[in-house]
Amino acid sequence: MNDLNVHSTKYRLHSLSRLFQQNDSASSVFTVGLAYMLVAVMFFSVMSVLAKLVSPTIPTGQIVFVRACVGSLLAYWGVRLAGVHLWGVNKKLLWFRGIAGFGSLMCFFYTLIALPLAEATILFYTSPCLAAIIATITLRERMTWGIGMGFLVCIVGVFFVIQPEFIFNVKQLDVLSVMVGLTGALMAGLAFVSVRKLRQTDHEMVIIFYFSFISIFASIPFVAVDYALPSPIEWCFLIGIGVFTHAAQIFLTKSLHRVETSRAMGVSYIQILFASGWGILIFGEFPNVLSIIGMILITVGSLFAAHRRTSTHPDRPHSVHSP
Repeated sequence: MNDLNVHSTKYRLHSLSRLFQQNDSASSVFTVGLAYMLVAVMFFSVMSVLAKLVSPTIPTGQIVFVRACVGSLLAYWGVRLAGVHLWGVNKKLLWFRGIAGFGSLMCFFYTLIALPLAEATILFYTSPCLAAIIATITLRERMTWGIGMGFLVCIVGVFFVIQPEFIFNVKQLDVLSVMVGLTGALMAGLAFVSVRKLRQTDHEMVIIFYFSFISIFASIPFVAVDYALPSPIEWCFLIGIGVFTHAAQIFLTKSLHRVETSRAMGVSYIQILFASGWGILIFGEFPNVLSIIGMILITVGSLFAAHRRTSTHPDRPHSVHSP
């Protein structure tokens, strides 16, 4: 009887020890996942700064072309290291994701020319909220009141960022540039939803490769019409855009493999702070009070919609890539 009690006690202690080890491991993975997201956000913010620095002299199509060439080479190397088929399985959706990502990237780089860095970034960050709406329509994910409320808050936030002069009596942003930025966010939302679907059939590096590879050919007509000879420092900036974007995509994927999507997205919104800081330090762009209110509203609305979607439809971790 005593031996039985001893064995029972040892078993309980062993089980308790394993439980603590699992909790420590989970906590470590969570911390590493958030660290990956912070690195990704930093790389994305540096990419935005480099793009804005070269945008006054280098056409948008050319920026996208060089970024796509660099990204294709790095993605091709990643596919070979992963040992997967280069052209993937769901080719139609891979092409769609590539085209949507290309359109989003063109719009984003265009807005960097006409708008302050912080405003251009926050307009792009309406894409998670738009993705929730698109997923409801295309993937038949259930629309919740939280998603709808988040979307409405985003609309109000965009209204504060645009600042129509006839209402606010202040100098408004260029409306065309704002519309281009929102179009880019919509296309980014389409790209995010397609990636969500592609995770069932294709490797993450294949998805990244398609995006960059398609962007090369899609940007050639724009380069043929409008081309500028970069200086040595501009070549460094252009190559840096491709390298930093590719690295950011990798760290973003690693983060989303370890952290819940809603929590990772919460950390990703730190990029807005990076954009505001870079805008003030490098470009002398100080957002007014109305823009700050709009940024806060868009951030809260997108986070709320994304959180409601994630908590309502729990799923295994999946890959999301920047457009």
